Amino acid sequence: MIVPQYGRTLSAEEWSPVIDALLEGQHFVLTTHENSDGDGLGSEVALARVLKAMGKEVAIVNPTEVPPNYQFLKKLYPITLFDKKSEEAIQELSLCDVVVLLDANLHDRMGSLWPHVSFAKELGALKIVCVDHHLEPDDFTDVMVCESYASSTGELVYGLIYALQERLGRELFTPEVAEALYVAVMTDTGSFRFPKTTPYVYQLAGDLVSKGADASEIYDRIYNSLTTSALKLLGAALSAITILDDGDISWLFISQDMIKATGSKLFDTDLIIRYLLSVPSVRVAVLIVEMQDGRTKASFRSRGRIYVNQFAKKYGGGGHMNAAGCLFQFSSDKAQMVLLEDLRLFLKNQID
Repeated sequence: MIVPQYGRTLSAEEWSPVIDALLEGQHFVLTTHENSDGDGLGSEVALARVLKAMGKEVAIVNPTEVPPNYQFLKKLYPITLFDKKSEEAIQELSLCDVVVLLDANLHDRMGSLWPHVSFAKELGALKIVCVDHHLEPDDFTDVMVCESYASSTGELVYGLIYALQERLGRELFTPEVAEALYVAVMTDTGSFRFPKTTPYVYQLAGDLVSKGADASEIYDRIYNSLTTSALKLLGAALSAITILDDGDISWLFISQDMIKATGSKLFDTDLIIRYLLSVPSVRVAVLIVEMQDGRTKASFRSRGRIYVNQFAKKYGGGGHMNAAGCLFQFSSDKAQMVLLEDLRLFLKNQID
């Protein structure tokens, strides 16, 4: 099989350590980060179907539930939610010899799975493989491909599958694999709007459509299937947005009271941050969400050369240059006080 030559791709040799691990392993658990998104979910579903077609035993086990607008992916491949009472998930983890982490490069992003994976790793019976596109990876895997040039993890998995086809000499793409990868790439490029949407990415998307992905149907399922509670939360949130510092900062705090009053859930907050950067003068958008367990989730978006991943890193978070986040282990009141003061200083230094 010929790898498409219409953009930057990793060579078969560069993919070789990942491919070797996939060929040598027999029982796989695929997972992604907490509060999963389209890129993580689409990438793991696509790779799961490919591994299954190769005769492997494959389970997808995630630390948090699948958001409603991505539930259709579970029809392409079963996704198990991990918790301490989930006997099925615990059994899958105990049996597997390879864990593949997709769309995350820090072990703590695996959430509740990490202690179990770490324990099995210490016993020497488990190999950890990571495929990701975020900055500043942690050193906790046996094999890692982390390429920040990529628009999405889906873009990398697409290249991996072509490299696998070249090694095996057989076709591995199916309409279902194409659909899952299209979800991954489309969502992490903001429907092909973000800066890393290169000509290669557009041609990649066209290739996936030619292989069976229905672009309009996928978009409709993801973006036109909001629940009533999510819409109520959106309405409440939009009225609470604050513009600060002569328009440089847009700021929104979502409390547990707001979430409960609208009957929404944590993952419903993810659709809101895009609106915070819609004011042309805004350089940095901040979304702060009070979590049920008392912790505080913060998400950042920025324009141009305002590298919010560096800001998030200060609090143990990370992400992309213009899209990042972190998790505070303390109350939202304290988080807001700390954040605003630090953000103003950070933004001043970035501009100066």
